[in-house]
Amino acid sequence: MNGVVDLPGPRLEMLRSEVRAASWFAALGEPLSEGDRSDAAAYGASLGFAAIEIGQARDWPHAECLLKAPDWTPAWWDREEALRRTALATAEARYPERALWSSLTELTTEAGDLVHGKAATAAARLGNAAVASIHVAAGAASQAVLQLAVARLAQDAASPFESKFRLFAAGRWPLGILGSRLVVF
Repeated sequence: MNGVVDLPGPRLEMLRSEVRAASWFAALGEPLSEGDRSDAAAYGASLGFAAIEIGQARDWPHAECLLKAPDWTPAWWDREEALRRTALATAEARYPERALWSSLTELTTEAGDLVHGKAATAAARLGNAAVASIHVAAGAASQAVLQLAVARLAQDAASPFESKFRLFAAGRWPLGILGSRLVVF
């Protein structure tokens, strides 16, 4: 044994740069690009929803209405959580506990501050957003950063969190699966 301990902080520097460079919420309300559709399809497929339709929220009130709809498919959330827990267990086995949680906390705190401001800017630009929706959007984006960080630390290259993050980085907000549609704002 060489006595060298692998630490998570340096491994998260690339993600930290990606978080800073992302176009958080800048494309809300704009038509989906082919890249958006491709990332959404990849995200759905990696969660086990290969034949999913891609839908779009038009504006903040429409997104809010969709988020409150009764026919959400809980399987997508359950699948994400199972994958996150598995990746987290792998990361916890690979890195010292204090170093892992300190690195994740620093990254998500920085990301949370950044994305909240970006969500508020997008809400002001488009108008008609409930204050609570700004917090929900920022929370979803922060969660996406945490999920991707854990997946990368677990070295899970097939993770759905890569394509989910790409959607956020492109200025979108994947709202989730409603019926047979993955809805993106």
